[in-house]
Amino acid sequence: MSTILIDAHKQWVKRPLDERFKSLDEILEFTGRRKRNALEEIYALRDLRLHATHGGGMFLNGHVPHSALTNWSFSQLCQQVRAPAGYLRTLSADMAVQCLEYGMAKAGGEAKLLIRKDDSPESDESSFSNAVSAFTSTTYGRIWDYDVISELLEAVRDTNWHPPDSKAGSAGLYASDRDMFVFLINDEHPVEVGNARLGKGFFLWNSETGSATFGLTIFLYNFICGNHIVWGAEEVQELKIVHRNRALSRFYRDAIPVLNTFVENRNLDDRIRDSVTQAMNDRLGATLEEVMYSNKQLPFTKNELTSAWNVGLAEGEDVTTRWGLTQGLTAFARTLPFADKRVNLERRAGALLN
Repeated sequence: MSTILIDAHKQWVKRPLDERFKSLDEILEFTGRRKRNALEEIYALRDLRLHATHGGGMFLNGHVPHSALTNWSFSQLCQQVRAPAGYLRTLSADMAVQCLEYGMAKAGGEAKLLIRKDDSPESDESSFSNAVSAFTSTTYGRIWDYDVISELLEAVRDTNWHPPDSKAGSAGLYASDRDMFVFLINDEHPVEVGNARLGKGFFLWNSETGSATFGLTIFLYNFICGNHIVWGAEEVQELKIVHRNRALSRFYRDAIPVLNTFVENRNLDDRIRDSVTQAMNDRLGATLEEVMYSNKQLPFTKNELTSAWNVGLAEGEDVTTRWGLTQGLTAFARTLPFADKRVNLERRAGALLN
């Protein structure tokens, strides 16, 4: 069934400039530096000591390297000891430290810490150059962003896979100290059925810090906006790996073969062509009036059908067919000014191909 995908659009909207990259090689260098400067160890909560800084921050020492807590790792620590992070943020740093140390002593147990050293030229040696990037349970299975990007580069090497064009300059390739997201497409050899040309695309994401699962979404698509909304997505398949003890082995066992197979186009069979061909041959009516009269069960208003008919004709679609009218509806949806209405109409249009 045709659908709309907005995962990449959300990334396009929220990512600041310093989290956008021009190439996979740039992300590889960024994530590789983070991995080289990372220390992953399990510590007993009772062995950790918290201290407040003059600026209102917190740092850990005791049996760990002198390391500042980030906002994210502070929230994870609160979750470990079942303390309300939102409330503790309203207290002074000294008071919050006392509450957390009491909770750590009472909770007992162990935690897995991800500590990173800041090797940037601007880092001040007199300040805390280490940061606790993640404060997770001992069963957390870390998949390194660097490993994900390395495997991705190997899969798409010497191919035409690339980020889609964008209104915002560098877009489609994102990474931060918490997560990464990649959006690539290949329109070099589209699936062609009649006047339909379906390109291939995928989303790939991961987090080293516990803020997201590892995930891979593969799909065929009809059109991609400059703000990275994917219209007319077909054959959407998603694989997620929760970060548990065997997450890394599952990444290599399950995710990499799926990615390699999709990139190399080995799993594309006649089922896709048959589905589109059937929709192209399924006549809904010879005229707009006949379509409206004979298909009253369709979830569209007269205005939507009329607009879709006219837009589809203008774009050269055979709007008398189920496929052509769907293309007209999705093309008309792209002209709507409000995102919620665009998404709603696109999803109803996709029902025509169900």
